[in-house]
Amino acid sequence: MAKLQVVQTREYRLHRLEVVDNGKAGFSVTIVPPPNRGQPREVTRDALVVTLADALNRAKAEIDAVMGPKPPPRIRPGGRPPQRLG
Repeated sequence: MAKLQVVQTREYRLHRLEVVDNGKAGFSVTIVPPPNRGQPREVTRDALVVTLADALNRAKAEIDAVMGPKPPPRIRPGGRPPQRLG
């Protein structure tokens, strides 16, 4: 019987996250930075990284640590201002 392997790529703050899920055999998450910004690295699994969601969150946290804080969301031109409550 053939083994099922699911491969996904996700973009996050100029980086690419490559997710490989082998079902019960496990999973891996690799962070691929933009060109000229370093080498790809795999998210290490330890006691805190148990699930695939944990690995994705750790990868995003590592990227945030390198890139610095996220900029505030931009206000689109012609958009309505936020409504005040009260």
